[in-house]
Amino acid sequence: MFCSDIAYKYKYRLVEGSMPLSKNVCNDLGIICETDYFGLIPVRDAEAAEGDECSAKQWINLRNPLSLHANDRSHPILLSLRVKFWVPAHLILQDSVRRLFYMQARQELLDGHISTSSWATAAHLTALLLQADGYSYDPEKVPANLNVMERASLNGTIDRRQLRRPSKRKCSETDIKRASIASSVTLEDATVETKPKNIYQEYIIRPKFEDVEPEPIPDNFIQMVAKEHETLSKIKMTASSAQYWVLEEISSLNGYGEEVFEGVTISEPSVRCKIDVNPHGLKISKGDEKFNVPFPAMKAAKAIKRSIRLTYMNEEHEEVNLELKLPNHRTAASLYRVVTEKQSFYCCETVRPIVTTQFIRDFKGTIVSMFNEDTELGKRYVFDIQRTCREVYDNARRTLHSRGIEITKVQQECPQVQAEKLDQQLSQEAAESNKLERLVEERILEAVTCIICVDNQMETMFLPCGHIAACRQCAEQCDRCPLCRANIECVQKAFLPPVLRTRRQSSSAQAAAVAVA
Repeated sequence: MFCSDIAYKYKYRLVEGSMPLSKNVCNDLGIICETDYFGLIPVRDAEAAEGDECSAKQWINLRNPLSLHANDRSHPILLSLRVKFWVPAHLILQDSVRRLFYMQARQELLDGHISTSSWATAAHLTALLLQADGYSYDPEKVPANLNVMERASLNGTIDRRQLRRPSKRKCSETDIKRASIASSVTLEDATVETKPKNIYQEYIIRPKFEDVEPEPIPDNFIQMVAKEHETLSKIKMTASSAQYWVLEEISSLNGYGEEVFEGVTISEPSVRCKIDVNPHGLKISKGDEKFNVPFPAMKAAKAIKRSIRLTYMNEEHEEVNLELKLPNHRTAASLYRVVTEKQSFYCCETVRPIVTTQFIRDFKGTIVSMFNEDTELGKRYVFDIQRTCREVYDNARRTLHSRGIEITKVQQECPQVQAEKLDQQLSQEAAESNKLERLVEERILEAVTCIICVDNQMETMFLPCGHIAACRQCAEQCDRCPLCRANIECVQKAFLPPVLRTRRQSSSAQAAAVAVA
């Protein structure tokens, strides 16, 4: 069974450079190449690691010393390896890389960061997750329906914060209350409370309905998931193929590879503006206005302290400037970096020198640079992107080929097409089987039919030759055997096997029914 909760957070002591750290982490995970897809983000504590990390991530610049991200050098830094640049599943060449992509996609689907727009799509993705994690379809393990509390939680009528783990003080108070009523709890009640949750209920994906009225969860949602899961089991989809198709399916969903930044417009401070940076471009929500800006339409980006100015071409081919003020300087710098790096990664043939050489200096480095412009003191690179999407793919193919590693081929046909082909194959096999059965029936019918009248069933044997060839009426009128032309001395009744008699009777009944119709 595929282990979906493998930890991908590592602890390393403070080092001077971040690039070797990233390579060490990838080597530990069996990633030979394609390391450019990943990045490191700092995790303050374990609680933050389990929280929301999918809005505006503070990516560590791997070209700068790691000490810049450490406030206390006496303690280790807890880092999280995350997918920085999301690419289509068919561009991922290594199973280990695809597995890490799937692990993050799975978590973001279950957490709601990547969301569907319908319950049918949610059921299909839920079945894919089950198949990807190695759960085979078993009709006996399919629950009937969700209980009232689970339906209310999925419909959003219950505050999800009520389902969180209470604080230590509340836990102690609850333990005291439980101890006071422990004597009243029966063994049957305890068994019900400790009964493990059904696996289908742990994989439920809740869709988000934007600009439309939310739809409540269908009563047969678990059965919808089970039907999709049964289809995947019929086509014998492997866990690796299911992971592949999870990544393919989520590429068109809301929240895929998005990093969200919120601020206010400088021209109208009362207007809130939200920018979602995704692999296709920018999705901007300014007040009640919503529009998309693809990366090819981006002209320039400039960050000054808390402010950032984005220049792009609108649909009328007019140059438009959008100036925002973000909560702090770090968020503005993160937005500037994310927009520039993703545009270079997804749209450019190669990373331009103006991106790779751009840097800033701290106060001490600025003073020293007045006397020596070539000094490396206090230099901090703004971007750490080294290759574009096409360059990463080409480099990965060359690296794997030079090492003699075969690229794993995954089924390129979607599950729906595979299911349709399976249904067609089964229907063809059933048709051929029926045709063969009809031919056998016809041959048997011919074999036990009187060769003289070609109507009644054979039921006599001629002696002394021993041939069985005629019914009783025709046998009484024969002097010689119709097969060997021998003289007939005696006609004896013959008994055919019961199977032949039954087939003969059923065939006659079908023929009579067809004639009447």
